[in-house]
Amino acid sequence: MERKKPLFSNFRTLIFVVIICASCALVLSILAEFLKMPQKNAKELYRSKQLLLAARILGYEGHFLLDGVPASYDAQKNQLVPTNNSRPPKATSEEILSLFETRVITRLTDKTGKVYTFQEVNLDEQEYLTIHAKLGYAQLPYKLIYLVKENEPSSIPYGYVLPVNGYGLWDAIYGYLGLKANGDTILGMTWYDQKETPGLGGEIALPEWQGQFFDKVIFQKNPAGTTNFERTSLGIKIVKTTVAETYGDSPISDSAVDGIPGASITVSGVNDALRTSLAPYRPFLIRAHNGEVKIDE
Repeated sequence: MERKKPLFSNFRTLIFVVIICASCALVLSILAEFLKMPQKNAKELYRSKQLLLAARILGYEGHFLLDGVPASYDAQKNQLVPTNNSRPPKATSEEILSLFETRVITRLTDKTGKVYTFQEVNLDEQEYLTIHAKLGYAQLPYKLIYLVKENEPSSIPYGYVLPVNGYGLWDAIYGYLGLKANGDTILGMTWYDQKETPGLGGEIALPEWQGQFFDKVIFQKNPAGTTNFERTSLGIKIVKTTVAETYGDSPISDSAVDGIPGASITVSGVNDALRTSLAPYRPFLIRAHNGEVKIDE
């Protein structure tokens, strides 16, 4: 009898461990399911904020902007209204999601620059966004675009937001580029997902650096200051030092921003990401520049 006690004791220990493990697994499973919706909502809010930042509807300080001026949200009209408040309140999560739902329309474009709804090309929107999120949308037959509506009802777009992606020093980088209705002038730029070195390449995510993109043009001008939209290079040049030192006041300076010291590989990655992501959108951007893109829900 003495020899069987350890075996019985070990069996009881094993049963105890199994019960503890099963209980922990059950609790974790319940928590994961419980947190699934909050996590989804948090991702949706973050995505909405980044898109509105790129469209310059939301400022880096956290309040709304109307034509570059601080604005507040009118819940009844679901619109922005100018404010005289020198320190306007920050936009709430609910306001951001509501305004995004009202003003941003997800669409697709093809190699001719024509705009389609997902239904017109028989694609499921959520499935399309999920499947292609990692590698990007620019090289697909139907490329993702976001049409941004004016604050007041209008068939003329306020602007557009294009997804941009590439590779930095350590991993993939993802951003949004906002453009005015002319398809050329930049409203804003955000790099919302990057794993670059803090204090170096990671500065591409800082408002101070991203703010340089405002009012730059993506269709690069020739030395005479004119633009051949059919043939000129598309993108923004991130220079090694400063734009003033590199280009002075020459026309190309309108398509360039200051670099980041010590982050040459990240800077090169941003240059490539903008060039390769924007090139396939040229037909759409030309149509936008010619005023051929309309808001039609």
